[in-house]
Amino acid sequence: MSEKGSIDSVGAGSRQEVVFVVDDDDDVRRFVSHLLTNAGYEVLLAESAEEASNISEAFDGEIDALVMDINLPDGFGATAAFRLREARRNMALVFITGFAKSDPVLAGGLNDAEFLVTKPFTADALLIELKRAMNPGS
Repeated sequence: MSEKGSIDSVGAGSRQEVVFVVDDDDDVRRFVSHLLTNAGYEVLLAESAEEASNISEAFDGEIDALVMDINLPDGFGATAAFRLREARRNMALVFITGFAKSDPVLAGGLNDAEFLVTKPFTADALLIELKRAMNPGS
């Protein structure tokens, strides 16, 4: 299992899809990293918006999706996610949050984000949203 700011890789051969997970909760990061690694993704991890920005800038490869917590200690995750996507236009976004979908905090900052998973979530719920975000229209 990888620590913050590191990469998990499984297997060799063709390029794995890369998912960047940003959450300040160690348990959530470990759970999501394990889940995604077992599903065949390469995983990047960060625990803050600042760390996510640094890792994204340093990572040479393509990042296929960003799974971003909404509430980070150093800022609103959606703001950070939209900034990261400015540099990586094809990166899918999935937000995870402890807020209820009807919470005004979400309504005010997510621009009607289509891909949102509320905590606590199941492995299936996250994988379904991630696949939907990465394959829109299918």
